[in-house]
Amino acid sequence: MNLPPVPPELPEPPLPSPAAGPSDAPLPGAPSPGAPLPDAPPSGAPSPDSVSPDSVSSDSASPGGPAPADSGGARPRVRPPRRRILVVGAGVAGLTVAEELRRRGYDGELTLVGDEPHVPYDRPPLTKRFLAGGLPEERLHLTSSAALAAADIAWTPGRRAVAADAGARTVTLDDGRVLPYTDLVVATGVAPRPLPGTAGVPHVCTVRTLDDARALAGRLTPGHRLVVAGAGFLGCEAAWTALSLGCAVTLIGREREVLPVLGARVGAAVGDRLRAAGAEVRTGRRVAAVREAGPGDGLTVTLDDGAAVAAGTLLVAVGSAPDTAWLAGTGPDLSDGVRCDAGGRAAPGIHAAGDVAAWYHPGRGRHRRLEHRMSAAEQGRAVAAALLDAGEHPASVPFFWTDQGPHKLTVYGLPGPGARFEPDTGTVGDDRFAGRYREHGRTTAVLAWNAPREALRLRRELTDESARSGPRAGDAPAEAGAASPDSAPAGAR
Repeated sequence: MNLPPVPPELPEPPLPSPAAGPSDAPLPGAPSPGAPLPDAPPSGAPSPDSVSPDSVSSDSASPGGPAPADSGGARPRVRPPRRRILVVGAGVAGLTVAEELRRRGYDGELTLVGDEPHVPYDRPPLTKRFLAGGLPEERLHLTSSAALAAADIAWTPGRRAVAADAGARTVTLDDGRVLPYTDLVVATGVAPRPLPGTAGVPHVCTVRTLDDARALAGRLTPGHRLVVAGAGFLGCEAAWTALSLGCAVTLIGREREVLPVLGARVGAAVGDRLRAAGAEVRTGRRVAAVREAGPGDGLTVTLDDGAAVAAGTLLVAVGSAPDTAWLAGTGPDLSDGVRCDAGGRAAPGIHAAGDVAAWYHPGRGRHRRLEHRMSAAEQGRAVAAALLDAGEHPASVPFFWTDQGPHKLTVYGLPGPGARFEPDTGTVGDDRFAGRYREHGRTTAVLAWNAPREALRLRRELTDESARSGPRAGDAPAEAGAASPDSAPAGAR
């Protein structure tokens, strides 16, 4: 897989205090300043949040034993409880946290729980090279069971978290096991949103996991009729791949153009290229009903305008929802993922990273989930650093890319729903162009179409402008419980 070069780390403003979010608002789930944490350990015991893996002494006094007499010498040190870091979620973010902790010298207990039976793997190729049959499965793997064991990471595959108790600091798995922790990292990602009325209907699938992609790949034979519901990144990428395999493709999107997060002009350019490649693209439409056409005849997909589309397979790619139900009652704000400060801290003893995490972004002055592969890795490294009190932060300018057939689109920044794309090099619709997203007189993001060097140049301008202007006055953090108005798109890389 050819990935674009990873941008260098950028300077980041100081992290807000863990006890207070932006604008001095209390961190979700945190007590008022000066008050003890609700789940603090008994008096005299060190807080699990402050235990260092290196602070264990071999001459500790016996717990609960009598205090030694003061003979004028050094007092024996009390051995703190052994630290246990539990990472739930084994995608890029979760694996990065675990590996980075070990790389930085953490030698305490470390458990990684994943809900799939596979070792952690890379998801972006699932709708592209892997789906097309051009990438062996082993090339997706980000690690191996042997490597995890060698790093002394307790690997628990094929298990889901079903409940958590922040007071007892435990997580319950779907097999009944209860795992204790001193620090919990939530990296459970997102789950596909179902299409109403399709539960139990055959020939309906998603493409979120490796098993999903395997199943879909077996269907994409020349002449097969694929209908894709959802014209975001995943839907468009899968449509391009199916076209390359000789399938007949119909793409259905609810907005006026495909890839609406990139704006009408860029979205229209992608839609035009899809049509030129042979896809039937129906925008401004939604699926109203799905039924079996008859034994062996596939499906009939009815749209909201009454049109009926024949399908051998219906791929549902209508968005995703954060996997947070198991965290109910643990303290963090779960209104749109796990709401965190700028270092990934969501509540005492709880951090979050990856698609599930709504981090505070100082450059935008608000919380936002970034469903991008690069952001997941950056946040994973930042959380590992925060757990070891290193205080590092992810890059201030988010980055993602998408392969739309033969075209690579690279984006730095966060295009907002009201931003207008203004070309800087070339013209929208050319084989190569680049430009800026402008909103309220400010550049919020830059995009390059088959123009990586232009992307880097514009990125430098964006970084400089963000450093000069800072957050906008209208970008105050949303109130607790309110979803971000411009949540990042599902499927971006």
